[in-house]
Amino acid sequence: MRRIAGAVLAAMALLFGLAAAGRRLWPAAGEALGWVQAFAEAGLAGGLADWFAVTALFRRPLGLPIPHTAILPRNRDRIGRALGDFIAGQLVTDRLVDQALSHLDIAALVPELIAGLPRPELEALLARAVRAGLASVPLAPAAGTVLAGLWTPARSRVLIRRAVRLVSRTLETRHEDLRDRLVSHGGGWTPRFVDRMLADRVLGALAGVLKDLEAADHPWRGALDETVHRTIARLTADPQMAAEGERWKAVLLQDETAAGLARGLADRLVALQLAPEAAATLNATVRAGLRSRILDARPTLARLVSERINEWDEASLVAELELQAGRDLQYIRINGALVGGLVGLGIHAVVVLFGWR
Repeated sequence: MRRIAGAVLAAMALLFGLAAAGRRLWPAAGEALGWVQAFAEAGLAGGLADWFAVTALFRRPLGLPIPHTAILPRNRDRIGRALGDFIAGQLVTDRLVDQALSHLDIAALVPELIAGLPRPELEALLARAVRAGLASVPLAPAAGTVLAGLWTPARSRVLIRRAVRLVSRTLETRHEDLRDRLVSHGGGWTPRFVDRMLADRVLGALAGVLKDLEAADHPWRGALDETVHRTIARLTADPQMAAEGERWKAVLLQDETAAGLARGLADRLVALQLAPEAAATLNATVRAGLRSRILDARPTLARLVSERINEWDEASLVAELELQAGRDLQYIRINGALVGGLVGLGIHAVVVLFGWR
């Protein structure tokens, strides 16, 4: 495009020279050639002016130290800062980030990504994740924290009630089997019907104890609560318990426990179908995390853009800018020559009309 623009400018110069020479050599054609000369003269002036303007953006025309030329290289630092601030402040806005992230559906990709992984690689990946997770967390304090979270007054009542009801239902539904097991452990010194009667009484007494345990003020409930809180305190603060927890964790990391957990997770993940609520929660969590990271990174983005532009040497900067905008700028030169020529024709027409020659 630079060569084409230069050729248009050269054509205007050649046309001007031919028209001027023709008017001297053929006076009879001077009137007609005057229009051609006016067009070429104004086109040459317009083309030269726009060549100077376009060139002055990137370098000094003809290498001359003319003021206000080589504008982009001389203002590289300021342009870099302004461009970085513009990208970070105007292109990475809250609204645009939210709009872009609203189309992100991680939940839809998770099953596809998991299904595309070969089973051995999936199990190995999960095993590494399990081992890394176990290795990074002190086991005893973590267990104490989890137990403390579970054993709040409201949750402990629910847990105890559910446990008591589960055992009670088991006693009720398997009464015959449990009675036969108790009878089978008798000494054989008493008749079988006596053993059965004693077994029924034992099971009945146990059912009564379980029923009593459902009362919130049962003394065993208070004892259990104290025991759990002592255990939580030991797990979170006792160095001996912490050391024991690390020994248990070392065993978990060395044996097949992690591999077994990985296989179980793989079975569940392969058949994973996220419910709408779970998918919405996952997407909202990922989007919120990405939004926060992106918006927090805006100052870093602005600095990186500014630093990258400042790192370019002048020749690289000019070459990159010309590569991106140079084609259109050369059209400015071409249009300058053609529009200038048309303006020259208009001026020449006015001169001829009013006889100002």
